[in-house]
Amino acid sequence: MDHRNSLLKQHIRQALRPSRSSLLLAVGLLAAQPITPLQAADTHPEWSCHPAADGKGWSCQEMQAPGPVYQRPQHATRHTKVTNNAVAGAAAAVPARGLKAANVDWVPVERMTPEQRAAMNPVCCGDYIEPERTDAEADMNPNDAPLRATADSSEVLQETTAVLTGNVKLTQGYRQLEADKATLDQATDHAELEGNIRLREPGVLVTGTRAEMDMNSGHAVVEDASYLVHEAQARGDATKLENLPEKVVVLDNSTFTRCEPDSNTWFLQGSEIKLDSNTNQGTGKHVRVNIKGVPVFYTPYIRFPLGSERQSGFLFPSISSTDSDGFDIATPYYLNLAPNYDATITPRHISDRGAMLETEFRHLSESFETSVSMAFLGSDDGGGDDDDQIGKLDTDGNLITEDDVQRYKGEDRWLLNIDQIGGLDKRWNSRIDYTTVSDIDYFRDLDTASLEVNSATHLEKSAEFGYRFTNWNLTVKAEEFQTISENTETPYKQLPRINLDGNYRFGDWVVEMENEYVDFDHRDDFWRDGSSPRITGERAFLDYSLSWDKRWIWGFVKPTATVKSLHYNLDSDGLNAGAEDSVSITVPQGSLDMGLFFEREGSLFGNGYVQTFEPRLFYFYSDYESHDELFDVTNGSGSRADVDFDTSELTFSYSQLFRDSRFSGNDRIGDDNRLSVGLTTRFIETSTGIERFSASLGQIYYYDDRAVDLTLTSEQALLNADNTANDSEIAAQLAARIGDHWTLSTDLAWDEDENDKVSRGSSSLRYMDDDYRIFNLTYRFSRRAGKVDTNDIDGDGDTSELINNDVDQADLSFIWPIAGGWSLVGRGYHDFTFQRELESMAGVEYNSCCYRMRVVARRWLDNDLANVIDDEELEYDKGIFFEFQLKGLGGIGSTVSGILSDGIYGYDRREENQK
Repeated sequence: MDHRNSLLKQHIRQALRPSRSSLLLAVGLLAAQPITPLQAADTHPEWSCHPAADGKGWSCQEMQAPGPVYQRPQHATRHTKVTNNAVAGAAAAVPARGLKAANVDWVPVERMTPEQRAAMNPVCCGDYIEPERTDAEADMNPNDAPLRATADSSEVLQETTAVLTGNVKLTQGYRQLEADKATLDQATDHAELEGNIRLREPGVLVTGTRAEMDMNSGHAVVEDASYLVHEAQARGDATKLENLPEKVVVLDNSTFTRCEPDSNTWFLQGSEIKLDSNTNQGTGKHVRVNIKGVPVFYTPYIRFPLGSERQSGFLFPSISSTDSDGFDIATPYYLNLAPNYDATITPRHISDRGAMLETEFRHLSESFETSVSMAFLGSDDGGGDDDDQIGKLDTDGNLITEDDVQRYKGEDRWLLNIDQIGGLDKRWNSRIDYTTVSDIDYFRDLDTASLEVNSATHLEKSAEFGYRFTNWNLTVKAEEFQTISENTETPYKQLPRINLDGNYRFGDWVVEMENEYVDFDHRDDFWRDGSSPRITGERAFLDYSLSWDKRWIWGFVKPTATVKSLHYNLDSDGLNAGAEDSVSITVPQGSLDMGLFFEREGSLFGNGYVQTFEPRLFYFYSDYESHDELFDVTNGSGSRADVDFDTSELTFSYSQLFRDSRFSGNDRIGDDNRLSVGLTTRFIETSTGIERFSASLGQIYYYDDRAVDLTLTSEQALLNADNTANDSEIAAQLAARIGDHWTLSTDLAWDEDENDKVSRGSSSLRYMDDDYRIFNLTYRFSRRAGKVDTNDIDGDGDTSELINNDVDQADLSFIWPIAGGWSLVGRGYHDFTFQRELESMAGVEYNSCCYRMRVVARRWLDNDLANVIDDEELEYDKGIFFEFQLKGLGGIGSTVSGILSDGIYGYDRREENQK
């Protein structure tokens, strides 16, 4: 065996021995992409040789090496050109040498396969794709893999230095190295690489012109370096990339961006960026954010996390400008306090209101997830919205003053939110959801810059604990609300609500036992109009049932026997002299639910279909027991004097046909003797299983009048035509999937006794394709004509007036790509009842791989003064909103995203798939 060839192999093995700090792994941390290669499980025999102990000859023995047998490349003799320079299994088309890392693996969309196009981000014009390796060792860890080397020529100088020249390729497992020339010095354990250097590991590529490596310490320096992290689409350059022995990588005069090759729309640039894999932290000196080559932000020093590790520091600021608040800037600072808890402090300045502070604390333990959010604005300056209303007349003919428009001027405004989930993956569970604000207009005036807090009509304050037994489920909950709408009554406190529900199944027999106890209280002693005292007290509700639930492939039958019992213990304060403070109602019920499934095969438009026909009958009987003791129980002149803690009448629809109650909540047990008939047909495509069309039609037939009502006594209820009708409205549902992208849905109810008029309905036509073109058209109608108290303002002796409360609205919205990353955005929301626009919006969006820009003009009805001036005097707010987002870095103007998310159905799904 040639001694020089053996020495060369030893040098190469030593040069590629995995160092204590992988150069490529450290660079990969810059974009937080962990590398987790697969391990080869197979082995194969190889010969291992070393000099004999007596110094004469060689000692060789056969051993098992990891991985399958390697297909050896063509042998390269000294000074002989090798025709096949590629490692076996490498891609045939090799990019030209000397390119930057991003250009090496960039594949434009026109050169992609259909599979690659489907996997890429739809807004990009290409993708970074690694060349495929199919050789047996492509997924092996370098620690377990043998070294493979090829070059045009090799030479050993002075018995200590090996020189490989011409298309040098060194491969060890998943790690690859290419260069024009490699010089390996055994005496100093020093290696020099020259010309068109490429270092590659799964997901990461580094290129350079020259590199030096200390094979023992792992210290390496790459000059004129560039790097690429494929999954994150992150790339950059550095005049020098240095890998220090302490597992620290230093990049001199480096850049970072997520834009396509040769497109530096934005990039970060720093004089020095240091990556420390010991602490998983990175630091940067003199870092600038450049947009179109213009520096827009500078910081002399920045510290950031590597990988998924969190690190304290400033986050990207939020900047906006509105009519009500003026210029608004919030700069969050993140505090990484410990591995399981952190905090964010956000100083915020609102030019028309003053200085504000928002904070959020998060904690994670084995059993709990907790977040606490707070915000405070001291001495509100009042804002600048609705100043033009000052001096006008309100609904009572009085002048609108500055106090009416700026009613919180000089006051402190604040928010507190506590959100906790407990008992993860355990039998017990808990939940705390507590939100409170200083005033009802807090969210309308201030919103939040950095806090994720729900801002509905009522703010919930609740705490809940539950435990799951084998057949029982126990829940204990305390709940109250803060109302942030002047025209809405505050719901009752429930202190507490206790539910104990049992479920047993014996073959086809099912026993269900629901037990509920609630103590209802209220912070106000009277209703909002002050006419009647509030009713408070305790309520217990029991619902026990026995069912035979039998199902076959062709149908089902389910007879059920039920007993429901309702018990009250009312507080005596404020009750009428003859009112009962203890009321009990017990009602037996029975039902029979049954249905059939018929199928037939056929074809439609050349496609095979299965059509179903599904008739369903639901008979329900509920005995009558008077609820009259729950009405007119308090002293006062108001119309609300009955017991109703949490109950309302359900809106009639097709799904109502098969329910066993006309009410939501447990303050009423309705009497019933009815038969519901429903018919459904479906068309299911046999080749795909997609339901292309379904239609349902149904009606309820009553055999007795209904004497139990939500707001009327039994005598009054029997005088109401709705409770004495022999049948219900006809309910219909229709859904269709047209092609691959269109969907149509309709829900209708019409009354035969009202000249076959539609009483309520909604219909929507939606489109969304693979390119996320979105089109929505929705129409809603509900007939709600009724009388309201007018105090005889017209002098005709009638104190009520018939008004039109119909809901008659149409809503059209869309996001439609046109060309070159540009899309049109729009919405029109119209109210036909009052012939006015509720909202109109139009704008454009530009979306690319590395940045996105939106400009939206919006006009919407201003309801801020709805309780001060007449509806017809309400004015429109107008504004132009701008959003600019640097992909992977941050953005300015997040208000636009909120507007589009609220106004365009499907927007959130589009955003999720275009990240």
